[in-house]
Amino acid sequence: MPKSPRLPHEIEAVREEILDTALELIIEDGFNNLSMRRIAAKLGITATTIYNYVTGKDELNLMIRMRGFDMLYERLEKGYGKHAGLVERLEAMIHGYVDFGITYPAYYDIMFNLTTPKYTDYIGTDMEPMALREKETAMRCFGIFNRLLGDYAAENNFVVDGDLIGYTITKMWSDLHGIISLYNSRVLFEVNEESRSVLDRRVEDIIAAAVYLKEILESAGAGNK
Repeated sequence: MPKSPRLPHEIEAVREEILDTALELIIEDGFNNLSMRRIAAKLGITATTIYNYVTGKDELNLMIRMRGFDMLYERLEKGYGKHAGLVERLEAMIHGYVDFGITYPAYYDIMFNLTTPKYTDYIGTDMEPMALREKETAMRCFGIFNRLLGDYAAENNFVVDGDLIGYTITKMWSDLHGIISLYNSRVLFEVNEESRSVLDRRVEDIIAAAVYLKEILESAGAGNK
């Protein structure tokens, strides 16, 4: 008797298992060593079966990255909507970013640290449309900070140079990324066994700098009214 077709939720469950296993293998051995055969061996199925769910390792890479950026954006959006003031929103969004980074270190690595193919690597290939969707998903996380600062300027009736906003966001992001990466890699623990306390203190420093950021924006905007 032929097997009944899988139900939609069963198909999704298998796809989730494939994604989770692919992420684990990428973290362990790098993207270049990822193969359908290795994923299949880990799951106890055939490589042919995996191709019923995904086209190959490049699709897996992009699916993992999109899922990670969706998870991160959800936390940032929650922080944005939780408060009204610039500094309060920034504080909540920063905590959301840090929470994501240390709760999902494997996703954080593939999104920000590991050498895996990005959008520009897929230009001119069959994966370009999907890679563009992945980039757009990722850029939402940058865009919500841009929206926050832009909204603040608009609400206070001043104009701030877009380059200043972009640089300000990148600077804050660089600070956060540095301490999260040191914490996740346990390098920070080797330097100071109270690594979580150091992480929390550094994050509070970055949040405190948001007050100064507000002053910079207001000063720059005042000259452009």
